[in-house]
Amino acid sequence: MPLYRPRMLAMLTVPVLGTREQRIRQAKSTDVVRLEVRPRQARIDRQDHNQADTLELDIDWMESGIDPRLLDDTEVEFYLANADEFGSWGPGETELRFLGHARNVTNEMAEGAPPAVHMTCVDYTSLFIMAKPFGSSGTPLYSDTLEDAWRRVVSQTPGAEVLKDRLLFLGDVDKSTQIGKAVPERFRKAGKVHTKPDSDAWGVWQHCVGMLGLVSWIDLDACIVSTATDLYTGQTTTPKLVWGRNIKSWEESRSGYLAHKGIALTSFDTETSKVIESFFPPIGDPKAKKKRIGAKKAKSDAAALQGEDREYLQVPGIADQAWLDTMAERIWEERSRQEMTGRCTTAEMKVSTMQQGEFDLLNLKAGDSIEVSIDPADRNRLVKLGSTQERVKYLTRRGYSSDAAELIAKNAEIIAGLPSVFMVKSCQIMLDVSRDDGTFEISIEYINRIQLDGSAYEKTT
Repeated sequence: MPLYRPRMLAMLTVPVLGTREQRIRQAKSTDVVRLEVRPRQARIDRQDHNQADTLELDIDWMESGIDPRLLDDTEVEFYLANADEFGSWGPGETELRFLGHARNVTNEMAEGAPPAVHMTCVDYTSLFIMAKPFGSSGTPLYSDTLEDAWRRVVSQTPGAEVLKDRLLFLGDVDKSTQIGKAVPERFRKAGKVHTKPDSDAWGVWQHCVGMLGLVSWIDLDACIVSTATDLYTGQTTTPKLVWGRNIKSWEESRSGYLAHKGIALTSFDTETSKVIESFFPPIGDPKAKKKRIGAKKAKSDAAALQGEDREYLQVPGIADQAWLDTMAERIWEERSRQEMTGRCTTAEMKVSTMQQGEFDLLNLKAGDSIEVSIDPADRNRLVKLGSTQERVKYLTRRGYSSDAAELIAKNAEIIAGLPSVFMVKSCQIMLDVSRDDGTFEISIEYINRIQLDGSAYEKTT
């Protein structure tokens, strides 16, 4: 196991110093002060593309040296990496793990503890989520391209101007396509994209990209647009976490809350420039009901959908309605039978991958693939051992707890055949250097990965 010497640094870009009133009077000034601070504690929470990532920092009060009231408009760059064997480290561009702004800054004083400044920071997604209700003047037009629509949304999102020209496209995305290309003519005649009155800026943007079967998220100081496949199929490298090698703690459970949740699939047919949809169970089926919508039968599918609990997924490039219907039913069956949630922790920064490479876990994000499994050597040995008692003894000698050893021993053959590649739902990176015996840990929450293309991962050996 490599020796880790985690180092972190935060760069604070503080607007014109002074009181809030002074800064309001000098709002047109571009003067800033750059502060370099070394936090005592840090925690990064990475969520899915519908939520903002957060960063929690504890900084020694003498380190920041500024009244926290002057830091409330601060831009925060957070760097984290491993130092070399001599303890030296200079942060580089690839080691920038978070970019956002301070949401709350507080002084924390306690008897027996040094005074500290606590900063809660959020990434740029939060600016769009907070822009609610969204101004009608920023609502995109059906005739807009994605770039046009993005600039309109940014124009009505306070503080997001820095992202105006930071729209990046991944994969096979035609950025010149009009966002209204796939909607019926009667909607395009309305001019502006139809949005709900209480929509925020991020919801409006997600609606625009969703009409083209795409998905979007914020990555540092850029807005990424890509095909929805990136969320539901594996990336080119899949990190491996193995119990018995690099996992500190591990728990899994089957979640029943999706057992009766319906599936709604949407696909954009590039040949006909139309959106097709499929629902399973069918609209109106009691299996998908979440509430009563009246004693009488709903007069329309739209009314019926309001009373149903469904998981909405986007799948690109499916032009055949029958195939989309089959896919919706298969996904519903899979989720109903074997929805799995789990959480594991590790103290590793880098791990090997299924492709025989190396993966930097500090870059792990929601939507990534991850393999979580028992050490193959232990698993194969267990299958060969004859009795449960022998298996338990072997596992406890290997450091497994008695309860975990008994559960694994009784299910050795079943475990050997179960898929071990999951999708990251969220992850947290935590570092504490306030004491001599500082701690570093990455906690990963994952769920079953749905194979939208009908394929399946091979069993690992």
